Parts: sequence; C-alpha cells; structure tokens
Amino acid sequence: MNNIPLLDHDSKIPLHQQAEDQLRKLISDNHFRVGDAFPKETDLAKRWGISRNTLRQAISNLVRDGLLERKKRSGTTVRKKKITTDLANWLSFSHEMEDKGTPFKDIKHAVDLMKADKETEERLGIPHGTKVVSLERIRSTGRNPMVYFRSYFHPRVGLTGSENFKKPLYELLDEEFHVVPVYSQEEIRAIAATEKIAAWLKIEPGAPVLERKRLVLDAGRKPIEFNICYYRSDAFTYSIEIKRPI
Repeated sequence: MNNIPLLDHDSKIPLHQQAEDQLRKLISDNHFRVGDAFPKETDLAKRWGISRNTLRQAISNLVRDGLLERKKRSGTTVRKKKITTDLANWLSFSHEMEDKGTPFKDIKHAVDLMKADKETEERLGIPHGTKVVSLERIRSTGRNPMVYFRSYFHPRVGLTGSENFKKPLYELLDEEFHVVPVYSQEEIRAIAATEKIAAWLKIEPGAPVLERKRLVLDAGRKPIEFNICYYRSDAFTYSIEIKRPI
C-alpha cells in the first residue's frame, strides 16, 4: 500500500476523481494485474484519507468501464479489459480511448494513393477509376493487434498522402484543410474473419470480429471519408445510449 501515490487534498480536482484517475493509472501500469485481488476498501480509503463512499464512487466507475469486477465473497478483482467505445463519441477514437485511460499506439501505419474500389466509389460518389488517398492503421494497447482501420478520402478534401497522420485524424482535417466532419453514417455487424482479416488481427480465420463501416460527411452532407474497421470481438464492445422522447 505504501507504494500507492497519495491524493492531493489541496487540489481543486475532487477527491473521487483523483482516486479514479490513480486507480486507472495503477491498472494501466500493471501495478494491479488481471485477476489480482484489489486492496480492501477500508485500507485504500485510509491510505488516501477519504471516506469509503468517496472511494466507492471511483471504483463504481471502473466497474462500469470493465476494469474491475465486484463479486460477493471474493471481493473486487482486476478483470481482463474489454474496451468499450461509444457510438455517440465518434469524432476522435484516440481521444476517447485516452479519456478512458487506454491510450492506443499504431502497430502498422501506411498511406497510399490508389484507385478506389467499387464500394468506395459508390460511397464517396466519385467516378470510376478515381485515385484516392488511403490510410491504413493497425492499432493496439500492447503487442497484439486489436483493431484494423482503413480510410479512403474524397479527392475534394485535398490530401496528398504526405500529411502527418500521427495527429488525430479529424483535427488534421479541420486544422490543415478546414474540413469539419459533422455527420457519421454507421453500419455495424458481426462477421467471421476472413484469412486477410485474421492475418491483420492475429486471430484464427473464422473467429468473430466486429465490422464497422462509416461514411463521414461535412455540414453540407458532402462525403469526406469512407472508413472500414475490424475490431477483435474479444477486446471491444460498442455501446450506444438512446434517449426516449418525452
């Protein structure tokens, strides 16, 4: 317990938020490993000088995000992370993951100028034979691939392929090309991995994956990007919140 950093009681950041941030970092840094028993709430609350209710508020958020699991009798344990991404938060995958304490890195990053295939031509509304800039990325939190992205951009955007795609994509489009994504049309389905998809994600052919196709539009509903993603189903969950009309 002594190697767990203390909270700053003089900070303007609420103590429950500090506790949550510290716990996320400790889990991310493998201070607590998958399957490990979590410290007793009384011990952790005493270490941080906070009430158990304040600590429970932080722990509840980690349980909600799938980082911890509460079980009767056995207590709280660190669980294998299954990343949840929110359909309502589509503008920056990188920022969303960072907010969840799960920063991603590129395992593969490739940019190409190529002739669009038939589906891309139809989605972007471009003539047959048109060349488009293609961005291909395989991303993960560790060594093993977790998600494969491939984006095709409408020539109207003005991309050449030499841009710094290490930046969050939609920030790049906004800052350098004054193109602002506003609408996202999504298609999501479960499929069996083809041999090609299996090779990208290092899984067995036929294993279940989540396929997401996204057409991104500007304020005038003109196509900007057609994007295809494949997520490992053992690592990702898509969530959506729907508000009932009153």
